[in-house]
Amino acid sequence: MTLADAVQSDPVRHPNAEEQDQLRLTVFRGTVEPLDGAGLADVPETAAKMKRGEGFVWLHLVDPTESTLEEARRVLGVHPIAAAEVLAGRQQPKVQKFADHLFIVLWSVLRNPESKDLVLGQTYLYVGDGWLITVQRAEGGELTDLQALLENASEDLRSGPMAAAYVIMDEVVDGYAEAAADVEVALEELEEQVFNDSTTEDHHRIYRIRKNIGRIDRAVSSIAAALRESTEHFEAMAVGNEKIVPYLHDLLDDAAGTAALINNQSKGLDAILSSHENNVAARQNKDMRTISAFAALLALPTLIAGLYGMNFKNIPLVQWEFGWLVIGIAIVVVDLVIYFMFKRRHWL
Repeated sequence: MTLADAVQSDPVRHPNAEEQDQLRLTVFRGTVEPLDGAGLADVPETAAKMKRGEGFVWLHLVDPTESTLEEARRVLGVHPIAAAEVLAGRQQPKVQKFADHLFIVLWSVLRNPESKDLVLGQTYLYVGDGWLITVQRAEGGELTDLQALLENASEDLRSGPMAAAYVIMDEVVDGYAEAAADVEVALEELEEQVFNDSTTEDHHRIYRIRKNIGRIDRAVSSIAAALRESTEHFEAMAVGNEKIVPYLHDLLDDAAGTAALINNQSKGLDAILSSHENNVAARQNKDMRTISAFAALLALPTLIAGLYGMNFKNIPLVQWEFGWLVIGIAIVVVDLVIYFMFKRRHWL
């Protein structure tokens, strides 16, 4: 049986088709089980029958309306503060502990299918005893298929709500690492181009790299700090399923490592840009010296030609038949002397 077969919409509490598409209801108990004919009102009773670590009810919402989210909050007893933050939109990544559930905010690094740029989506997790709510907001990006993600996870990682939450968080953190790897490749290509005079400068590409680094950094740095401070909360929610604790610690290390990597990439981009600016300044200085040298080479013949072009009869060599030849030779000799002087100083 697939997850698609186990998905059930609430026909009573969602009056229009748009809202029916927003909510999916699934039961995990070692295997995927359908809730035939069940709706939101049946979730508390179903969750109560499942002891911690033996299974859970999963509600998944994508860009939900306020009424859908409020109904899910009321039925499962989600704290109003946690629900309000989902409705408010972009919240700082964090892990917050309430009396009977855990609230996790993640920024997902998604790729816009049209522009291919990175955008920051939002993933919200409510982890309770016997139940899990996930909320996704795309923000123009291509969302991860959480159904397939949980279905393909090992049985140990979908046997409880905290284990399933780990699978989703791990996917988000892996997204940071993949995006950081793409940035690393772009930085290496950019670094090779810095001192290549034949490469045309691409300011738009530099700006895209800077923008992607900033977005990844904001997402991963916040959640890495939140995970580090919330280890006890995760371990408390994993009681009865302690086998996932090492996975949670590994997740913390992965997030911290990616945060350190993206921070180093930001510094690396600054170094590349600094080298690029110095290289451009050096090339411009060299060009200015070359232009100045040619201007000096042309200035002397222009000056002499201007003097002898004046209508004066008493200028030396004007009356002599071969005066023009002597003047021409003198111009060439002086220009050659100036040329070799500039050449020795590497101005030409």
